[in-house]
Amino acid sequence: MMRRVEATQRLRAVEASVSSDAVISALDDPSPEVARAAIRRLVALEGDGAAPALRARVLDVELGVVADFAKALAQIGDGRVLEMAIGGLDDQRPTRRLAAIRAIGALADDPAGVGPLRAALDDDVAGVRAAALEVLGRMARPGASVGADCARLLSDPVAYVRTVAVRTVARLVSHPGPTLSAAAEDQDRLVRLAVGQFAASLPERAARALLEDPDVRVREAAARAAGVREVDALAALLRDDRAPDVRRAAAHSLGAMHEQQVADLVLPGLEDRDALVRVAALGALERLLTREGAVRRLCDELSGERASRRRACLYALARLDAREAARELTRLVTDPDPEVRLALIHTAALLDEPERIIRYLSRDTDQAVRNAAEMWRLRASRAES
Repeated sequence: MMRRVEATQRLRAVEASVSSDAVISALDDPSPEVARAAIRRLVALEGDGAAPALRARVLDVELGVVADFAKALAQIGDGRVLEMAIGGLDDQRPTRRLAAIRAIGALADDPAGVGPLRAALDDDVAGVRAAALEVLGRMARPGASVGADCARLLSDPVAYVRTVAVRTVARLVSHPGPTLSAAAEDQDRLVRLAVGQFAASLPERAARALLEDPDVRVREAAARAAGVREVDALAALLRDDRAPDVRRAAAHSLGAMHEQQVADLVLPGLEDRDALVRVAALGALERLLTREGAVRRLCDELSGERASRRRACLYALARLDAREAARELTRLVTDPDPEVRLALIHTAALLDEPERIIRYLSRDTDQAVRNAAEMWRLRASRAES
């Protein structure tokens, strides 16, 4: 807390300072906020005269503010900053090489940095290779030949580098699926998690491997990214996967397919034991059929053979506040399954004449239904009084 107060005081002092020497000293402040304020203030005071002080520090400051120094130099028209950054890639100190990469990334509009960054992909330090990949992913044009160089790092010995390589290749390589397919079976879960986000572009075998991955988060990522080709696999995940997050992701992807026949595959999700999965399945049904279409389909299911489906659809209609379904719901007063009749009491607000229906159910053959009906009548009478 004390350090934060002191940093705030230094920040205010920098912002109010009219002394260039004092502001230059603040460029080395350990607080990134203070250092950034010093950059802005020095440029305001000195204009292009701030270049020597900024240039002298750009590769030696905290990595988090390197980009701020580089951008400030570019803003005041310093033509040497990119040259300095490129030269820093040959420095023996890894921290300086990392700073050089960040500086080049801050000057992303200049393509002259792409070639040196390609060479940095062979650096001995994993962090430098990963940083070069990240910046190339932002700087290089999609489809550029640099994508092939980045793809080599999909087999890097360090898992973090392979993870970054997946994201970079996905952006730079045209039709990256075949190139990324081997990563679907990487031994590291974070690599598989990264490639799972591009499941729709992968060959079918690789996509299926991710949808069946032993790791929950990998399956979830793949389910969210899967396309129409994996519709059957997604339906199986929605029905059977042990993780609710995966089932919810499968429902989301099925709902995005814009094919009305997919609605049949979404309906089991309405019966899920997890409330969030049920909400996701209902949302998918609405996207596939529109709200009106979803209400009609749910009403059709009320006459189906599965009692659990009838009950689930009743609650789904209640969530949609489908008062237009009152007539179909009223027929459930004689449903053979007591759980459905009990659900009808819980959703009685949708009915045209709920008091009459509840009075009938208060004489039901099932004790739980009778009790629920009596509780409903008691609450209604208290509300009236």
